[in-house]
Amino acid sequence: MVNMDEIDITISMMLMANSRIPYAEIAQMLNMSVNSVHKRVKSMVEIGALQHFQTKLSFLLFPNTTNIIMFGESLIKNTKSLFNKLGKHECIFNVTQASGNIFFIHAYLENINDLDSLVNFVRKTGQIKEPFIGLSKTFPSKIEIDASAINISKLDYLLIHSLKNNSRKTIAEISKEINSSTKTLRRHLNDLIEKDLVRFTVDWYPDKSPQFLTMILVKAKPNIDFDTSALIDKLRDQYSPKFVFNWAFSNHPDLILFCFLANTMREITEIKDYLFLMEFESVDVHILIEGRMYPTWIDTYLDKKVRELTNGSKKPN
Repeated sequence: MVNMDEIDITISMMLMANSRIPYAEIAQMLNMSVNSVHKRVKSMVEIGALQHFQTKLSFLLFPNTTNIIMFGESLIKNTKSLFNKLGKHECIFNVTQASGNIFFIHAYLENINDLDSLVNFVRKTGQIKEPFIGLSKTFPSKIEIDASAINISKLDYLLIHSLKNNSRKTIAEISKEINSSTKTLRRHLNDLIEKDLVRFTVDWYPDKSPQFLTMILVKAKPNIDFDTSALIDKLRDQYSPKFVFNWAFSNHPDLILFCFLANTMREITEIKDYLFLMEFESVDVHILIEGRMYPTWIDTYLDKKVRELTNGSKKPN
C-alpha cells in the first residue's frame, strides 16, 4: 500500500469536485507538470483509491432531495456481506465501517416522507437498534434556478448518459457514440455545465492507503451559540488538506461531523485535543476501516429516461 501525500489528497478533492477537470488545469493550480499530475492520478487509480470517473444529473433536477447521514453500532459480528445488503437500497450511496463496529450510512431521499422506510431498512438489515439520523443541509449550487424552468433536451440526456461511466470521455468519442457533431455536443455540454445541471465526480477510497480516515463528531455545550461556518473555515485553514469533509445537520444544530485523513494516530489525537480546547461538550472519534459506494435512484432515473427517449433501444452502460 502507498501513502497518499498532501498533493494526492488535493488532487483527489479536485477530481471529486470535477472529475472532468483538465490535468493541465490541476497542474497549473498546483505548480506542477501535467505529466506529474497524470502519474499521480494513474497511481491512485492502480491502488484503487480513485474509482469510477462518473457523470451524474445535478441535484437541481431533484429539488426535494434530502441528504441523510445515519450511523450506529451494528450487532452483526460478521459484517463482510453487510455492505452490499445495505447498498441494495436505492437511496443509499455510501456504507462505511468504523472502529467499534460503527457503520456510517449516507443516503439521498427523493422524498422526506420515505425517511421512516429507510430507517427501518437500516435497523433491520444492519441490526442497528438506534441509529443517529442527521438531515444534512441543502446541497450547494453555483447558481439559483427555478426548477420548473429547467429544460434538458433528448440530446442533453444522451450526452450525459454517454459520460455516465467515463466523465473524461472526449467530445470526439461522444460524437461517434451518439451520432452528433462535436460542435453541437460541445455547445450542449458547456450549457449544462454553465447551468449547473450536471455533476462530474469520482469515487474516492482512501482506505486503499495505510492512512487513517477519521470521523469526528463534535457537540456544542448547551445554551452556547457558535458560528458553524467560522469553525469550519478555521479547521480547513488549520488542517488543509487533511480536512476532507464536514456535515452540519438541520435537525441537530448543535452537532457537526468532520472527516480528516491523518498519517498517524498522534495526528488524530492532536486534532481531537485541538477541538476539546474549543470547549465542546463532547468530541467523539471514529476510525474508518472500509467504505463502499453504490448507485442510487438518481442513476437509475437517468437510465430510465434515456430508454424512454430512445424507445428502449439504448441500454444502460
